Amino acid sequence: MMSLIASLITTPAHALDCIEKACIDVYTQDGKIVIEGRKGTGPVEKKAVVPKPARKPAVVTKKAIPIKPIASKPATVKPKVSTTTKKPVVKKPATAKTTTPATSLSDKLVEMLPTAGISYSPSFEPLIEVPVFFWSDIPEIVTKRIKIVGEVVEVSLRPTFFWHYGDGVIFVTRKVGAPFPDGQIQHTYSTPGHYLIQLITSWDGDFTVQGIKTRIPGEIRTVSILAITVVAAPTRFSPPILYSR
Repeated sequence: MMSLIASLITTPAHALDCIEKACIDVYTQDGKIVIEGRKGTGPVEKKAVVPKPARKPAVVTKKAIPIKPIASKPATVKPKVSTTTKKPVVKKPATAKTTTPATSLSDKLVEMLPTAGISYSPSFEPLIEVPVFFWSDIPEIVTKRIKIVGEVVEVSLRPTFFWHYGDGVIFVTRKVGAPFPDGQIQHTYSTPGHYLIQLITSWDGDFTVQGIKTRIPGEIRTVSILAITVVAAPTRFSPPILYSR
């Protein structure tokens, strides 16, 4: 009884909860989503090795050898007969050791998040003073359904987009954008030149186990880069028209 109370005092509360139901933890690490699960606190199951029984050695009995009488003596000597036999030593087989059956499960899964692709229109040499529409191929919410240690974990992730247009302007949105004319992400360049578009996607979200929703700590950021060339509109000069009366 005292040993049971001592174990309860030294065992963390969250470890005690894992005995009856699975404990699930979801967090971010090295730019990835990590899902860990554990149930129970027992040892890992190992199969007991049963040794083969030792063979019993054969019992060997020595036969008595008669002694021939001496001719000079009239009396005869009775031969001594050995009636004792050595009992062989039989070793008892070792008792097979068994371990307590496993009462715990643990697993760890790592999920990588996609890197957003960048698209824009017009796709060939957009003009200055004309809006350029941008969008990415990442959905506004990413859901994953994962089974671990007998439990189903639903992970929901939402991206936030940081658009760096290359001319010092930054636009932050939850929208993924769309081509002309429905796109909400657009930018107008005032100077022709080569620009480096940088799209930073920041992920955050939560996970649900047995109807309980918990926020995922930390965040994950992925970076996409695309070069774009913006040109000036061509200028045409028309000769003056002379009117004569």
